[in-house]
Amino acid sequence: MATYNVTKVRKEAPALNPSHEHIVGVLTDDGAFHTNREVAASIEAGDTWQTLVEGESAPIGVDPHCRHKWCMHAPYLSTTPSATLATDLEKLPRG
Repeated sequence: MATYNVTKVRKEAPALNPSHEHIVGVLTDDGAFHTNREVAASIEAGDTWQTLVEGESAPIGVDPHCRHKWCMHAPYLSTTPSATLATDLEKLPRG
């Protein structure tokens, strides 16, 4: 089992709703890019994925799809609701 530290995200907006962005992948502290599907498969295999900002971390989980009822973006990566603003996956810098 491995632990991956996420420091940046890549986001894209769907063509039909450019104001609603999704994380489509993450960058780890070694600079490597991983798609949402790769992260989800790794978590399912037992690896740990977490955000890491200035020594603080928050676990990353996988939801079946976006939390907006009308949106079916999948898989959807998120941090726990108790994550601080600094470690919130949605708030990480873009890379």
